[in-house]
Amino acid sequence: MNKSEFFSNSSYIFLPTRRNPKVALVVDNAQLVENAFELYNPFSKKAKLLKRSVLVIFTNFNKFSKFIWRTKKEKKSGFVQYLENKLGTPLVSSVYFSTIHDKVVMQLQTPDAKIIGYLKYPINEVGIKHIKNELNAIRILSKKNLIQEYILFAEFNSKPFVLIAALKGEIDFIEYEYIYEILSQFKRKKKYTLSEHPRVKELIALSSFNGLTRHLSIIERISQDSTTNYELAYEHGDFTPWNIIKVDGNYVPFDFEYFVEDGIEYFDLIKYYYQVGRLVEKKSGNELILFISKETRLKELKPLLQLFLIKEINRSSEENKSYLFEDELLVALEV
Repeated sequence: MNKSEFFSNSSYIFLPTRRNPKVALVVDNAQLVENAFELYNPFSKKAKLLKRSVLVIFTNFNKFSKFIWRTKKEKKSGFVQYLENKLGTPLVSSVYFSTIHDKVVMQLQTPDAKIIGYLKYPINEVGIKHIKNELNAIRILSKKNLIQEYILFAEFNSKPFVLIAALKGEIDFIEYEYIYEILSQFKRKKKYTLSEHPRVKELIALSSFNGLTRHLSIIERISQDSTTNYELAYEHGDFTPWNIIKVDGNYVPFDFEYFVEDGIEYFDLIKYYYQVGRLVEKKSGNELILFISKETRLKELKPLLQLFLIKEINRSSEENKSYLFEDELLVALEV
């Protein structure tokens, strides 16, 4: 499917640029614009300024802005028509294009600007794997009242998709105490040494399967040297500021595409500050290690960070992405 197959019969702007869009947002009227911009949550100062500026322009001077901006009018796709029949209502869609090009996320509204939810549709085999994994996470965690159940799970053109209810709130950086509070809910009250922990055993199997011989030896050495017990936990897998929303004073994680049922405590905590340090603060090498150490406040960070990096390397290997950055950080930890 190409990009146009996710559009409704609407006018769109493409941000941050038409040539390299992160999102295609509906701008038919001010009410639809306000909702559509909730799909775009950048964290850099430059991108935040762009979002605020364009939002103000299109909500206050809609007709004029569409003329000046030269917005593009799209036709309703077969997929949107299918969804309208499935849900029994006319739809207006805005679209987020995944950074790793595995899926799209569609924000579905009614023409009178009521957000129905967010739909994830895979565009390749990696995307299909992620959708199925998130579905498994929703089924497990919703039964424990940790997250909401999905609205719809179905297939279109032999590919699975899932529609999740919209959460109205704010997405931004959060303080350590709230991060710890969120993650404490995902602990499963079972402890293991690293050599016996299911997550470490899985990492050994993955590293062996992916031919990561050097990384396999690091895991084995760490496991033999450590005597600390670590809790079994539901692992979000991509626990970052942009995957947590504040709703009525409560912080709710979403986007469970990298969910691990038998995960290990602290991987998500490390992931949060690893992504903030690398992508937002633009740190690398020892500077990034020191940042993670300071922010996570973990007494035994080194072995956990090494295992975390090997986890990330396995993920990149499976998705055919470079893991040079993680490997260089792993080497820095061994010096």
